[in-house]
Amino acid sequence: MIDGLPLTFFLPLVVHALAGLTAGITGVLTFVAPKRPGRHHQWGERYLVAYSVVVLMALILSVQHWPEHAYLFGLALLGGSCALIGYTARRFREERVVQHVLGEQWVVVHIVGMIGSYVVLWTAFYVDNGHLFPLVNRLPVLVFWLAPTLIAVPFLVRSLSRFAPRSATSA
Repeated sequence: MIDGLPLTFFLPLVVHALAGLTAGITGVLTFVAPKRPGRHHQWGERYLVAYSVVVLMALILSVQHWPEHAYLFGLALLGGSCALIGYTARRFREERVVQHVLGEQWVVVHIVGMIGSYVVLWTAFYVDNGHLFPLVNRLPVLVFWLAPTLIAVPFLVRSLSRFAPRSATSA
């Protein structure tokens, strides 16, 4: 036991927190990096690895405190799915199946998937930990669920308007 927590919960929690911090930082670095081969792709791969660890640890932790943390299980699956879809659209954009299904719109799927995963990351963080922060803990719980999305919408719109094929932005 460490600080009243069994080691089987404490160790995944520490790994989860460190991976979450890494995903939070690398997500920003990926977003601000120029969208061409190089830093954007390198930071994006690091983000995806860190995010994968976050998801795995969140699944383990939420199962250990089931059913009160079942919503974190759902958020982990949702965020992991968004990241995987966003990555897959970019990574396999030239594959025949992806070309057939998405065409040039792989960019839209990539942007929405990756920003969506980042929103889920912060939503889960605030929903689970918002009560720990002075002043923030006075906000209604609904704010923790909605604020990350509301903050992300301008970034999503900006990214889509800059990088999505024109036929996608007019739809």
